[in-house]
Amino acid sequence: MSFVLAAASCAPRAASATSAVAAPTAALPSAAAGSLPVCPVPRAPTSVSSADRGTLPYDRDVWQTLLYHHSKIHRTVTVIENGVSATTESDDPAVATLIKDHTLAMHDRMVEGLQVRTWDPVFKELFARHEHVKIAVELTEKGVRIVETGDDPETVRLLRSHASGVTDFVRLGGAAAQRETPYVND
Repeated sequence: MSFVLAAASCAPRAASATSAVAAPTAALPSAAAGSLPVCPVPRAPTSVSSADRGTLPYDRDVWQTLLYHHSKIHRTVTVIENGVSATTESDDPAVATLIKDHTLAMHDRMVEGLQVRTWDPVFKELFARHEHVKIAVELTEKGVRIVETGDDPETVRLLRSHASGVTDFVRLGGAAAQRETPYVND
C-alpha cells in the first residue's frame, strides 16, 4: 500500500457564519527535506464526536455526520485504467473539513487493514486486499481528490465497486449506508 498526500493550499478557510460547526485543524510535524510540504491535518469539529480521534467510534461519528449532510456534498468519479479517480467536495467549509478528516482516517485504516463495515462484502474484501491498493490523495480547498489503483483485476473491481458505493452514500445518505455495496462488473 502506498500513499501520496499533496495539498493544493495550506491556508485554512474559516468556517462560514452559516456552517453548523467550526473547522479546526491539528498540526503535523515538519516535513523532511525533499518531501512534500506538510500542512495541518483537518480535524473534524469537536462537536461531531466525543470519541478519541483515530478510534472506530470517532471515525463512525464523522462518517454518520457526512451521511446526514450528504446533500451538501458533490462527487465525481472517473474510471481509469487500473482503478478510479474521484473528487469529493462541499461548499460548506465544515463539511469540507469532515470530508478531509474522513478520507485521511480511512486511508490510515486501509494501510493497516483495519476494516470498517465488516458486514459489507465489498468493504471486507477490499480491506483484506489492502496491500494491493495504491492511493494518492490531494487535499483541495473544498474536500479531496483521490486516485485509487490496484495491481490486479479483482482489486480494481473492488475499488470501482467501493467508489460506486461511496457515490451512493453521497446521493442517498443513510438509506444507502444500510445496504450492502453492490459489486461493479466491468
